[in-house]
Amino acid sequence: MAQNNFQPYSQMGIGDVEDGFYNRTTGLGNTGIAYRSNRFLINNNPAAFSGLANQYFTMETSLRGSFIQYSGSPVTPASTQSGDITFRRLAMGIKAAKNWGTSIGLVPFSTQNYEFNVPYFIQGSNNEAANHYYQGHGSVNKAYWANSYEFFHHISIGVDAGYIFGQLNQKDIIQDLGTGTSQTSTTNDVNLQNLYMTYGMQVYGNLGKHWSYVLGGVYSQKADLLASYNKQVQGTGSDSLLGPIQNEQLIETYLTLPNSYGAGISITHNDKYTWLADYRYQDWNGVQRKNAYPGQDYQIISSERGSLGFEISKKRNYYNNKVELGYFQTGLYYSNSYLQINGKQIRDMGVTVGFGVNSLKSPLAYSIVFQYGIKGTTQNQLIRENYANVTFVINYGSIWYTKGKKFD
Repeated sequence: MAQNNFQPYSQMGIGDVEDGFYNRTTGLGNTGIAYRSNRFLINNNPAAFSGLANQYFTMETSLRGSFIQYSGSPVTPASTQSGDITFRRLAMGIKAAKNWGTSIGLVPFSTQNYEFNVPYFIQGSNNEAANHYYQGHGSVNKAYWANSYEFFHHISIGVDAGYIFGQLNQKDIIQDLGTGTSQTSTTNDVNLQNLYMTYGMQVYGNLGKHWSYVLGGVYSQKADLLASYNKQVQGTGSDSLLGPIQNEQLIETYLTLPNSYGAGISITHNDKYTWLADYRYQDWNGVQRKNAYPGQDYQIISSERGSLGFEISKKRNYYNNKVELGYFQTGLYYSNSYLQINGKQIRDMGVTVGFGVNSLKSPLAYSIVFQYGIKGTTQNQLIRENYANVTFVINYGSIWYTKGKKFD
């Protein structure tokens, strides 16, 4: 999941925390706490996996292409644009029993990718200057195993057991301001890991003959990320003149992930038109004392995200079964991130439009989502990112039988 796009705000905290799910709900502005599907893997809420069709196996993979344009006084004319194409998700799921759905997968959790320069005067001198060149890259991912069980055909409860792991590589190079040659470099590699549990519930039913509803809720339990550090300082050249000042493995808390809450609702008319709404909240204020991470001019604060979605599903009856041929989606979202810099909380807002086609001649389904958003601001010496994303999702699905037996 390597990143080529520069993400200026990822230098702080654990990096840019992922709020996308790269599944069928991406075109809905990632609105899906109350979304259920009999074919697609909806990992927005672990309670959704019980909605898979009986004995149905499915696998999904997602790719995203991204283009970002930067603006603001800290941006140099040579660094106003970047772009990349990255793998974002791999997941598999199956309806293992009549009321039991299960899924495993690998998804991104946060990313870090930045480069910037800070010229400064050498201590004790008013005319000798040097340059600090900072760079960082890496990603934190989540491997999960989720299970959900349906009760009374109206309630589903799910548990997502996630294992968070990854590495953040951070470097500070002191350079000669005139020639650009490196004088000293400090490298800090941080390996992160721990369990991260998410619980979900969905309540669903019909409202008369033409309407149906789903109410959903999710909760993620706070967790301490454990870190092992490897820090080295080197002098000019390929050989270390100073030698490593630290080269040992230390296990301690790097950052505490907060309790997170979410609620959603969806309403469907005639099994064709669906309206959805989500709200998510992360209580970073509740773990501020455990996160000794805030630096000069920034701090970690509680974050929230709201989104709306609308879907039109095209279905036909084949041999007394209703089959979906394709769908159209659109969505809006607005969020306040967990970073407050120079007195400004970093905001992200945007719009999505998606299309999907389900093949009748093969077990494949395809979707493409276009997304445009704005992150940050040019006020208070900050950077604004205008970004455009294109996400591709490929789904494979088939019915699996066990010893020739099947259940209804």
